[in-house]
Amino acid sequence: MNRRVLISVLVAVLVLAGAGGVALYLMRGSDESGPQKTAADAFARAWTGGNLATLGFAKSTAKDPAASIEAITAGLTSEKTDKPTAVTAGTPVQSESGDSAAVPLHVTWTLAHDQTWQYDTTLTLIHQEDAWLPEYSSTLVNPELTGALATATLQTHTTPGRRGRIIGANDQVLVQDGSVIIVGIERSKATNVQETVTKVANLVQVDGGSLLKRVNAAGANEFVQVISLRQSAYDKVKAKLKAVPGTVFQETELPLAPSADFARPLIGTVGPATADIVKESDGRVQAGDQTGLSGLQRAYDEQLSGSPGVGVTATPAKGENGSPKELFKAGAKDGQDLKISLDEKVQNAADKAVATSPKLTGMVVIDTRNGNILAVANGGPNGNSYNRALLGQYPPGSTFKISTTLALLQHTSITPSTTVNCPPSIIVSGRKFTNSEDEEFGPVPFSKDFALSCNTAFIGNAQKITQKQLADAAGSLGVGQPNVTGVTAFTGSIPSSATATEHAASMIGQGKVLANPLSAASASAAIASGTWHAPRLVLNGKKADAAPAPVKIDAKDAKTIRTLMRGVVTTGTGTGMKNVPGGPVYGKTGTAEYGTDTPPKTHGWFTGFQGHLAFACVVEDGGFGADSAVPLLKKMLTDLAS
Repeated sequence: MNRRVLISVLVAVLVLAGAGGVALYLMRGSDESGPQKTAADAFARAWTGGNLATLGFAKSTAKDPAASIEAITAGLTSEKTDKPTAVTAGTPVQSESGDSAAVPLHVTWTLAHDQTWQYDTTLTLIHQEDAWLPEYSSTLVNPELTGALATATLQTHTTPGRRGRIIGANDQVLVQDGSVIIVGIERSKATNVQETVTKVANLVQVDGGSLLKRVNAAGANEFVQVISLRQSAYDKVKAKLKAVPGTVFQETELPLAPSADFARPLIGTVGPATADIVKESDGRVQAGDQTGLSGLQRAYDEQLSGSPGVGVTATPAKGENGSPKELFKAGAKDGQDLKISLDEKVQNAADKAVATSPKLTGMVVIDTRNGNILAVANGGPNGNSYNRALLGQYPPGSTFKISTTLALLQHTSITPSTTVNCPPSIIVSGRKFTNSEDEEFGPVPFSKDFALSCNTAFIGNAQKITQKQLADAAGSLGVGQPNVTGVTAFTGSIPSSATATEHAASMIGQGKVLANPLSAASASAAIASGTWHAPRLVLNGKKADAAPAPVKIDAKDAKTIRTLMRGVVTTGTGTGMKNVPGGPVYGKTGTAEYGTDTPPKTHGWFTGFQGHLAFACVVEDGGFGADSAVPLLKKMLTDLAS
């Protein structure tokens, strides 16, 4: 062969070598592992691709080898067809007879929570009909599947780590694992399903109609959860529940707060992951996992839950002798504690107070020294269904006169002794504004206008300040500042520009001005301390936006407003707070109109401070704040002082 022909042959061989290694096999035609390795690689590709059914198998005891392999591994992942992440075939070792070869395989599975399971097994190739074909055996899937486990199936299971606690002020443990009893219904055990549902629903006070639909939709032997009860609550109804045919019970541990109602909408609950939570978690949460369902438990679930452990168990087929065997285990990592600012004693007092409200109520207590939120309470009929204390958006009514007064002190010559007229009504651009119950006090010191909450006195001074000056004053007390609490919250709002009528309404906390107990308490805290601090709740959670810098209030202005707020309690609309134990109370009532009714409905408000506690309470459709909100805050402060 001349040199040119030899070069041409070598080039052809190299080109073929780049096309799947065929040429490499041709160059070593005497190497018996060539076709065997090719067959092993084809098996590896088919298994990882979920395409085993496309392969031909050697004669086997299994009627359908591909289906048998898939049946063994069907419980390993959440995929429709369970398949390894990677399978690497080693060098085949041919038998002495030459009609079979053993190929080492390294198998990798990606399990729940991104845990990786790796092991080595062996693929046997049989030479039949001029081809090397894979032979089925249970040990091909995993070498442990021998004897009683030859017919076993593989199942992934997860084990949660210890869930992080929620820790409050002074390192008080507010939420930690505690014993609960899950009450359920199993339809096959009930003699009369509807009767069972009705009795159980009445005993544990849940919606019977909704429960009946869930029970009827479930399998006959399926456990349908009704409610989770603390041991103390379960003991009260235990005997009656057990007497109802079809009731079943499970004992477990769940994160528990000091009481069932303790800051409930804020803290949230833990339970089996819903389909939506599984979908939104992008693989972090699996079906059946215990996870945060609402509130802080959901918002900080990744931090609190840690990393679940994952195991793989081989379970013998039904009727086979033998016990399940764990083939793989990755230990769980405990969750991290979540530190928040709630004070257990203050929160308990707030919860007890709002529980007595006949109408929907929200209450917030803030530490005037640093802005830490000490209590977030929601009450009234089904009050725990919504966190109105932090999320509500209401006209603040006369509680906003704290901000208005600050603007008047900053930009006018008004002082507490300045005579300001309080007529029964005032008209601005054709709109008539009145006082509550058409009261009029005539020309009186501004301190009396503030104490008795005269709307017309404030609106009569509207032209002396601009809407922007009013908005800026409110902003210096926290209204509309960025939310850095660590949870979703509304910090209030006021437009910076307005028509004459809108501006007049803004002066008395109506029109487009919005607030909630959080923003109202924050403003009172700023007046109490002379400095506005951004309210904080979560102290070690996920990184939040940088907190706005504290805002210093002019010392003279803050002192003046404190004096005016004390006058509300001693001689004004808030005298219900005059004799509260624990020190002098400073405050402002509010009666905020809303809706289109004539006369309009009103929310009841009170905000103020005592010592280093600033607070605010709104009662939806509560009428006069002195009648609805004041008694609730009085109860809260009285309980704290006892």
